[in-house]
Amino acid sequence: MPNKKKTLLRIALYLILAYVPVYILCFAFSDKEGSLTSVLAGNTLMLYPAIAVIITRIVTREGLHNSFLGFGKRNSGKYYALAVLYPIALPYVSALLLHLFVVKNGSITDSAALSDGTSAVAMLLLSIATGFATAVHGFGEELGWRGYLTPKLEELMPAPAAVIVTGIIWALWHGPLLAYGYDFGRDYDFFPYGGFIAMIVMCIFWSAFLTWLTKRTNSVYPAALCHMLIDTVLTSNLMPFTYNANGDKFELRTNDFWGQIISVFPMIIVAGAVSMVLMWRKKSSGENKKALS
Repeated sequence: MPNKKKTLLRIALYLILAYVPVYILCFAFSDKEGSLTSVLAGNTLMLYPAIAVIITRIVTREGLHNSFLGFGKRNSGKYYALAVLYPIALPYVSALLLHLFVVKNGSITDSAALSDGTSAVAMLLLSIATGFATAVHGFGEELGWRGYLTPKLEELMPAPAAVIVTGIIWALWHGPLLAYGYDFGRDYDFFPYGGFIAMIVMCIFWSAFLTWLTKRTNSVYPAALCHMLIDTVLTSNLMPFTYNANGDKFELRTNDFWGQIISVFPMIIVAGAVSMVLMWRKKSSGENKKALS
């Protein structure tokens, strides 16, 4: 019981330090549309989970033990590759689903993205380069969520539950921005509650995928790289598929909110679900080996 109480106190301290500065900045500098009026404030938001970890570890005298700061186990290269390839594939799979199920008139071949291949390639390369250049922001979040919160929650509950709880906490960390339309806009029924629900679902499944990357490599860097590339690659490369070559937006069968869920969420859910299964199988295999030894 004392150890569980100590873990709970550490989690509570971490969450206060991660949440409070972000909520203060988001409410103080909100443009009421889902973004911030201060560039400086916006550029520091993703760093607060890491700052919270550092302060928590100092206050609790944990040090850097089990901080996942190494570059990974042997043969971690394939997971780094996956951390890059998944975000690159995401907008194109999403674009295909968008045109199969959401776009009412027009074809994917008529999209602005495919009408000018040179610009599309340039946009992809620029977004990838931006992701690598700003990977420190992804590190800021991943050191906190996957490198500290999830392992601490695993001391209190089964790993799948820890992944889910982390996803919920991670989603609600975006609360002030979601309340004003961040990520999902404002033009949908039950705004902003639908956005909160969608963000929670998205973060739970991405939490599973990013946790799997972290566990397989024993490092937060693949997850940090993947996280930042998702942020820089997805929207910028999916957007041109929503317009035709003349610059007119395709007519959709539904609003943008549901269009985003139908097109983007399937690959998020598949990646997260597969990751959960792989983590569960790995854990079960390890337990069976211990039982036989």
